[in-house]
Amino acid sequence: MTSADVLATLRASGLPLKEWGTALDGSPMLAARAGGDRQPAIFLTAGAHCTETAGVHACLSLMQSLDTEHELHVLPLRDPVGFAGVDHCLGLAAGEAIVTGDPQKSLDVLRERASLLWSEDDLYLFQLGETGFVWAPATLGLQTFWRQFSLTGRLPREAADVLMPLRGRSIFFLNVNSTIDGSGALERCYHTVLGKDGQWLHLNRFFGQADAPGEVAAVDDLVQTVRPGLTVDLHEGNGEGFWMPIPRPSSGRDRVFDMTRAFFSYIEERGYPIETYEHWEASNGIEAADPDWMVPEPDLPGLFWLQQERRQEGPNLMTYAAGLGIGYGTEGPMEQPLAMRVDGLTEGIRRAIAVWERTQ
Repeated sequence: MTSADVLATLRASGLPLKEWGTALDGSPMLAARAGGDRQPAIFLTAGAHCTETAGVHACLSLMQSLDTEHELHVLPLRDPVGFAGVDHCLGLAAGEAIVTGDPQKSLDVLRERASLLWSEDDLYLFQLGETGFVWAPATLGLQTFWRQFSLTGRLPREAADVLMPLRGRSIFFLNVNSTIDGSGALERCYHTVLGKDGQWLHLNRFFGQADAPGEVAAVDDLVQTVRPGLTVDLHEGNGEGFWMPIPRPSSGRDRVFDMTRAFFSYIEERGYPIETYEHWEASNGIEAADPDWMVPEPDLPGLFWLQQERRQEGPNLMTYAAGLGIGYGTEGPMEQPLAMRVDGLTEGIRRAIAVWERTQ
């Protein structure tokens, strides 16, 4: 699936569409209006991290098939630039078409055209035009991604001067998740942004900020305009099974618990794995200021209570939208087959939304 495929599916759906803003390359941030007229609305979204393909598929499926009386807004792809792949991102930065063909060629292009800002062994940070690119060799699973992602915390602490030319700019990771089904080495280009304050974050941050990247500002505008009672953000990550990182609600904990139990009822029926907290913790590559930013729910395996404020990175979409209703989200196991991930997210969320509707 490509960014063009997502836009084509939205436009062919016959549903009313609204453009909430534009991405870095001018791509429209389109959401479809489905469902009924009952309030509060439901907001369903995915693709903030372009490597997480299953949620995009699930959004497009639920956009057409979710039976709900509630107003439904579906924005299936929050990073159309990175989702379009390495050649698109390099070409956008260079101002002309670039065709690489393999991961090594992408390094050759950067060496020929870009300025090298920093390197460590075979890990590089380049600047091409106004855009940054992190390159590392493609490896199995999530190894390359975690290696690149570690720089978002390290370099602002250890080499802030190196990053000065990229403040306020996008920085893309190349060769991420090269063996992940649905996210090959050249198919996706993970999109991050170096804030003007020097904090290096991805596109599931910057909410509520006046200088937020266009992709984030579009989602922010939708949330503040629609004011959804339920925001569902579909993600994928590390781990062998499905898990749910959800902000603990100040009230209505039982409803969130019942929604999540319904989600996992589908996962269990299909025989799909559910992630344990111990395995998630062992495979997690995120360095947070507080190690208790995610804690397990003892009465429901796979449900982890997200305490995003303890990461000191600002709110993600779930915690931001929780000020208006329920912030809800998934993590599918990226190293499992794409078809399984899509099915689990699609049908599990369908059951969770049905529980939410019965309690309105």
